Amino acid sequence: MAALNPNNQKKTDKRIIGFDCEFVKPPPSEYVQSECPVCLQIIREPHQVTCCGKKFCKACIEHIEASKKPCPTCNEEFSSFADKGLKQSLYGLIVRCSHQKDGCEWTGELRQLDEHLNTDSQPEKQLDGCQFVEIDCIYNCGDQRQRMHIQVHQIKDCPKRPFGCEHCHDYKSTYDDVTNNHWPVCGSFPVPCPNKCGSTIQRQNIDSHVADECPLTTINCDFHHVGCAVKLLRQDMPEHLRENLLTHISLLATSHAKQQAEITQQREEITKQQADIASLVEENKQLRMKYTELAPLQQMLTVNSEHLGHPVLTMTNFQQRNRNGDEWYSPPVYTHRQGYKICLSVDANGDGIGEGTHISVHVCFMRGEFDDSLKWPFRGAISVQLLDHNGKDHKMNSRTYDDKTPNMCCARVTEGEIVSHGWGYSQFIAQTELEPKYLRNDTLLFQINEVKLK
Repeated sequence: MAALNPNNQKKTDKRIIGFDCEFVKPPPSEYVQSECPVCLQIIREPHQVTCCGKKFCKACIEHIEASKKPCPTCNEEFSSFADKGLKQSLYGLIVRCSHQKDGCEWTGELRQLDEHLNTDSQPEKQLDGCQFVEIDCIYNCGDQRQRMHIQVHQIKDCPKRPFGCEHCHDYKSTYDDVTNNHWPVCGSFPVPCPNKCGSTIQRQNIDSHVADECPLTTINCDFHHVGCAVKLLRQDMPEHLRENLLTHISLLATSHAKQQAEITQQREEITKQQADIASLVEENKQLRMKYTELAPLQQMLTVNSEHLGHPVLTMTNFQQRNRNGDEWYSPPVYTHRQGYKICLSVDANGDGIGEGTHISVHVCFMRGEFDDSLKWPFRGAISVQLLDHNGKDHKMNSRTYDDKTPNMCCARVTEGEIVSHGWGYSQFIAQTELEPKYLRNDTLLFQINEVKLK
């Protein structure tokens, strides 16, 4: 007997030929022939030839007849016809399941064998029939399992089974796609702290965790703005503050005295400037008529939130900077008259959670001309916009500086020309959104849109 196949239908050139199974009892003597001479299986749809009277499977003999070959048993020309009597008798004999060697104990009439084996691929009928038949996974992963095991495979093991991200609850695809393609970029996926503090944080919150919470982040002393140059791990800072209370009070007192002296000096300068302006106004009456809305100089000097019409900051060679991962620093600007000196730091290829997918934009404080008269650390809000070359749809983000902002991002610059850390957005804008509105001629245009002081 030939090897069994899952559906008991031996296939040659896509022809369904004989039944590959065994009789429970040998056929009665009147069935001299129950086996097809061509496929050597139990005859399916019996057909008799006119030359020697032998019986064949319908598919087997019709294939030979169509090929215009002689009878395979007597080598004579022939024609064939259906043997309905043999079919009626033969199909009523009892046979064993083709998978009896695998453990199937089914027996039944030959005509019931195909129904028992059931090779229907429709999902709703997939689980009906012999449990030892190997069937294809409905998700087309290429795997075959016995019917008794296929459901477990399709629910738990199949890489192409439907699967949704359990972290963001938004992305739905296949198990293989979610785990291999989505999880490495999912903002809600839990990742370990890069400082190895033992915390597990959503990928999108890594930057804020490191900046505001991680005990293993190195931070400036809270009294950095008055002269304490100590930098420690966040977890060690409370002990430093307790042990250096008198030192910090002394630094505060010194700073206060210095500020009072500077305020006195500034008041004297303002008084002198007011006198100079009064003289100029008197000498230029025509100019006063043209600018009747000009405010007194004292008001102009004390309104901290006055906007100066910040210049456009042009970043060229974007593609090269993107490939090389270069960081670009813009020319410096002042937030307002006699204000804070700042610049933009732009990573063309992104940093942190924006690396490779976004451009990152941060505001950096620089050593400025008026730092001695300003409050530190900086408190307020700074809005940065990426300009649409068509002037219609500028991309703007605003960052607030408050007591939760790391001092390293908004402290006075006392060493070097620029603060070592900026404050902004690792995911300012996706690289796929740049063209054609924002990226033109390999150039991006930025502008400090608004500064609000607290």
